[in-house]
Amino acid sequence: KPVQEATVQKYLTVVSAVLSDAKRNEIIQKNPARMIDLPEAKNRMQAIPTEAEARRILEALVNVPCKYGVYYLLAIYTGCRRGELCALKWTDFEMSDDFKTSVLTVSRSRSIVAGKGVQEGPTKNKKPRTIFIDEALNDFVKALSMEEVECAMKAGRRMSEYIFTNDDGMPVHPDTFTKYLRRLYDKNGLPKNFHLHTLRHYCVSTMLHCGVDKQTVAELVGHGDTGFLERTY
Repeated sequence: KPVQEATVQKYLTVVSAVLSDAKRNEIIQKNPARMIDLPEAKNRMQAIPTEAEARRILEALVNVPCKYGVYYLLAIYTGCRRGELCALKWTDFEMSDDFKTSVLTVSRSRSIVAGKGVQEGPTKNKKPRTIFIDEALNDFVKALSMEEVECAMKAGRRMSEYIFTNDDGMPVHPDTFTKYLRRLYDKNGLPKNFHLHTLRHYCVSTMLHCGVDKQTVAELVGHGDTGFLERTY
């Protein structure tokens, strides 16, 4: 896939810094990276579901297995990235005293690394963040927890520390949720340019539309600053 302009800027800045250090140490005579102009980051249009389309997505989730329903609801509600959701553990949910609501801590991500398979590490901006989970969504999470306890007992194994697992209790491959949602979109006649990240876009755009300030939105969804929001939304 093409590399985005903002990514090019970051890479070239790092390379230029390395070559500048080499020049200071008289390893090279000049820094060739200084001869390259940084590309300007272009504004990108994202596919954002309309209210009617968002309603169709939610209605479609009624008939999917609990594991998938909770995953996609969390994506819509929290704006978490695919890998962040895949890396969630039950201990990341801190229940309130009455067990009706909870606070979710997002601190890690499971991503596919070329040549290495699925690797677990920190979030994209390497900063943990906390998100309040209301009673309705909390009920779905608790329902999944009870289902996972039952599955583990039937299989004669301990319940996994991860929330989203296969039948054997091992963490689900991130592509699983991407492919399943694509089939769900197609089945319900939703646009071809919708993907898993579309749920994150819907979360962000809804918060901005409802008047949540850019800095708060950026912190909630794990952006380092508001620059990406300004360019994209």
